[in-house]
Amino acid sequence: MLPQTVKTRGIHVGIRFAPQAKLDKPHRQLFQTKANEGFDWQRHEYAPNAWRLSSPQPENDRRSELKLTVQPDAMAFEDQFPTGPIDVFQDNLTLAMRVIEHAFKPQLMLGGTGCLIRLSAQAATGDSRLFLGKHCMRMDDRLKPLGRPVFGVGIKMLLPAVQGEGQPNWQATVRVESLMEDPKQLFIEVDARWGNPTQWSAEEMTSRLRTVYEFSTTQVVSFLEQFGASPEM
Repeated sequence: MLPQTVKTRGIHVGIRFAPQAKLDKPHRQLFQTKANEGFDWQRHEYAPNAWRLSSPQPENDRRSELKLTVQPDAMAFEDQFPTGPIDVFQDNLTLAMRVIEHAFKPQLMLGGTGCLIRLSAQAATGDSRLFLGKHCMRMDDRLKPLGRPVFGVGIKMLLPAVQGEGQPNWQATVRVESLMEDPKQLFIEVDARWGNPTQWSAEEMTSRLRTVYEFSTTQVVSFLEQFGASPEM
């Protein structure tokens, strides 16, 4: 793959927390007041079991959207096709977590809390299906028994948490696929989860986000970069 072509398609942080939030009128007033500090939310949805705030970001991509969702036991903060760098999302994540703190006073981040990073990049061969099928998985002509064309190719890996000081204490599901909307592009997704509960902390969560983002844009990219388009492959 061509590392200089890597682009961020999405960033998602999901936090399971305790104690549970009460999605009632008094808490809604606290939530709305704090949520308007630092954000310009354009859409507001208040269902009985989920509150959602969103703001399209059309200056970059018509699909760009910032979104905050809160449920009784979880919050989600995401930026689809982000218009700014990871540093901006980190700052916004801190603000979003302060909204939840102000309204609901969570104490713990529970197991299952995690970060998801989506990227795209140009395949070294010009065709992501060829890159994955031939260069990465060396399938060559082994697809012939299927008797039909292959529209998409993908790799999925589950990386477990590793015990020990300095080791990654989080698991990750890594997907690399041909991007359906543009076969020249690779779609890369890293879904990272932490298993153990810990104290509610915006600093801890932004640190986890940075760790997963750097893993995605450096180690996963380096893994794919080694499968070049050299003649011997």
